[in-house]
Amino acid sequence: MKRIFAELAALFEAPGAAASSGFDPAALALAALMVRLARADGEFDEGERAAILAALDARFGNGAALLAEAERAEAEALDHHQFTRLVKAAIAPEDRAALMEELWRVVLADGARDDEENALMRQFASLLHVSDQEAALARRRAERE
Repeated sequence: MKRIFAELAALFEAPGAAASSGFDPAALALAALMVRLARADGEFDEGERAAILAALDARFGNGAALLAEAERAEAEALDHHQFTRLVKAAIAPEDRAALMEELWRVVLADGARDDEENALMRQFASLLHVSDQEAALARRRAERE
């Protein structure tokens, strides 16, 4: 019986692979959010993959390995709250607008925005405590690139 409860509790830990992956949990969580955005429209194309790799390499280094682990973590995740919670705890409030800009680059990497991506970005902004105005400015900066 204890084993069953332990297994159930493990399902709700955030993110499941972070502790055993060797990556910083917040780095893995941010990468998983990027993967979730890329998959939101049903296609994870090479442009989105390249945008994620560039962002991860610039921020953490070793982007390819981190992306591979993030894909596994995102696929196993029940929701994105476990990831946003870790990112919010690790990134100072004044740095979160720049983070939103990185996330918008992933959304825009395939040349199109769809309703699912827009909805996720609104949720991420809210959960990361980024104002609508800051999120909109971050989107505009990402669109200019």
